[in-house]
Amino acid sequence: MNPVQPHFLKAGIVCYDLAAGRAVRTLPMLVNPATLRRSFEIKESAVSSYSTGPLRLTAPAVESIDVEIKLDAADAILRSLDGASLAGAAGAAAAEGVRPWIAALQMLVTPTADVLQSNDALRQSGALEIVPMEQPLTLFVWGAGNILPVKLTALSFNEDLFDPRLVPVTATATLGMRALSVADLGVTTRGGALFMAYLRGIERRAAMVPDGAAAELGIAGAL
Repeated sequence: MNPVQPHFLKAGIVCYDLAAGRAVRTLPMLVNPATLRRSFEIKESAVSSYSTGPLRLTAPAVESIDVEIKLDAADAILRSLDGASLAGAAGAAAAEGVRPWIAALQMLVTPTADVLQSNDALRQSGALEIVPMEQPLTLFVWGAGNILPVKLTALSFNEDLFDPRLVPVTATATLGMRALSVADLGVTTRGGALFMAYLRGIERRAAMVPDGAAAELGIAGAL
């Protein structure tokens, strides 16, 4: 930990209200993860044969992301976040360690107490249908041009160090996320548009790789 450091762009998570068309919560990471793991499930025809088209893809590959986030109360107190003062965060860290950040991540996968009470009141009143609880759309932000709609599939915390009050002052959060593509969100929705922008960014970067020559692979004249 070094309180005097260059300013780094922060990765983070944004909760986006599709109905209101705006971000309702932004959670920058205190410390950018050292590593990030991506894996892809290829979506292809269930029957792979010449007659059905063995090269046909049925949807965008499903991207899964696993990342470990370091939480440190001292970082919240000593460092600036996105160039802004951390007066509020410093107070929260001094009082509750990293518990506020753990709670903020936990709320990504947990309905609020008010929503639970409202649904229970509907049940008690004999409502025939109760609409399932819906969270804001979660966006994983990994720098400009890398904004990906995701669904959290796993969330765990390892609290590492405690103060004399047994308040955790350092912890590691492990997040598992599955990308939501146009197959999940549709093409014309705001979430679908964000995925399409993410996909076009991948296409632009892929086009930057120069095309090689068959001779470099030893197959000149074979293709």
